[in-house]
Amino acid sequence: MNVTDKVVKLFNELIDEGEKFKLTCKKLYFSGQKKEISPEVFEEWKTKCLSLLKSTFGSSSPQFDNFTNAKFFDYYNSTQIFLGILKAARANLHKGYFFHKDLMLSVNIYDSLLSRARRYLDNDEIAKAEAVLEVVLTEILGKICNNKKIPFVQEDTIESLADTLVRAEAIPETARDQLLKLHELFRQATVSSAELSAAIEWILSFLNEFLGGQILILN
Repeated sequence: MNVTDKVVKLFNELIDEGEKFKLTCKKLYFSGQKKEISPEVFEEWKTKCLSLLKSTFGSSSPQFDNFTNAKFFDYYNSTQIFLGILKAARANLHKGYFFHKDLMLSVNIYDSLLSRARRYLDNDEIAKAEAVLEVVLTEILGKICNNKKIPFVQEDTIESLADTLVRAEAIPETARDQLLKLHELFRQATVSSAELSAAIEWILSFLNEFLGGQILILN
């Protein structure tokens, strides 16, 4: 089960719990009974809903904001409003919101690490820069595999990941050829600052084309 499926499962559980509240409230509401559901249990459910909305979409998101600021009428009508917000949030996940958020975060992290590699080069810390570049490039290739649902193992090298992506037609052979050159570069006993500087620029371009480009598509 991937991350999105796990989050959707949590939303489903809270929606199911809310549907039970609504059914109980409906019976009480239309029977004219004064008895209400347990306020403590209801508030516990609301708190779990807010926590999940915040962790998934953020505290400044419309999903979290709408739930937080929804006016309380009575347990029956309020539950319907809360359920509507939860179901809309679940629909956002099905349409790729979480994928978009995760991808955007990953691209930002990789870009930040490439900037760190540049700083290492500026300080003549070539070995550190090389180590960062190899790890980042391997992570980028693994991320592309994940997004394309292409099987791979964590121990795969840049070389094997490049071959896997070409076979799956996820990247062109020209990109694979450059990846193999970088794989060989990282195997050399001595690497120059100029070679690593050129590698940074190519990796950044590759990142923007094969991961950053996916964000634009989702927008």
